[in-house]
Amino acid sequence: MHAVDLPPNGLVLTHATVVPEWLDYNGHMNVAYYTQVFDLAVDAYKAVIGLTLEYIESTGRSTVALESHVTYQQEAHLGDELRVETRVLGCDGKRAHIYQELYRDSTLLATQESLALSFDKATRRSAPFEPHIAEGYRRMVEAQAGIPRPAWVGRAISLTAKKPM
Repeated sequence: MHAVDLPPNGLVLTHATVVPEWLDYNGHMNVAYYTQVFDLAVDAYKAVIGLTLEYIESTGRSTVALESHVTYQQEAHLGDELRVETRVLGCDGKRAHIYQELYRDSTLLATQESLALSFDKATRRSAPFEPHIAEGYRRMVEAQAGIPRPAWVGRAISLTAKKPM
């Protein structure tokens, strides 16, 4: 149940390569695989705060996603080397606000903002984070304090028509 060391700036980095199975009929990475890459990066940040598979299996505690918002900035293509930077923007007793950016080199390809909930697998209900998990989140937030918060965090999806169509 040992956590992985926290990077000095708090950003957890994850890498992946676009494989043929991830391509769609448009010749670029399908939206489902953007989500898959972000999810792999979620597992990496969880390891940093102590939410490892060993911890989950021994305690029956995990997290579940409550909400997610993905933006697609640029296409990813076969063979692209991808990097996900994962941050924790905030955490309370049961929830964590996660923000991720997906890059190819220095090009931002996509973002994902999500809300995770601490979850007891036996009761199938929310439960407070155990103290050492809450401390892991606190340490990540503190380490990332110097990184500017992107202006688009928290935005909603809507159509605001300026003129009737």
